[in-house]
Amino acid sequence: MKYRGILLLAVILFANTVHAQKTAGINRQNLVERHTVRINKADTLASLSVGNGSFAFTVDITGLQSFPDAYANGVPLGTQSAWGWHAFPNIYHYKQEDALKPTT
Repeated sequence: MKYRGILLLAVILFANTVHAQKTAGINRQNLVERHTVRINKADTLASLSVGNGSFAFTVDITGLQSFPDAYANGVPLGTQSAWGWHAFPNIYHYKQEDALKPTT
């Protein structure tokens, strides 16, 4: 009987905790602001990459890819995705080496 009361108390406390978390809601402004990126000066070795694990976008000081030449000798600006290479069947049998040709 003693353990029954303890178990009942634990269930009630857990239910109240879950209910309190659901009713508290999310402070969306605080959530977003804690990840605010502030760039004070251009640094070609410190470009910013943002992504979600399947997509990444590297930006310059403008927040876009406006000055790629300025970052050519540092961390290059680019966009990458996990699905980009495999989105369509490779009917022409391209290899990765075919995509690594320098531009003039």
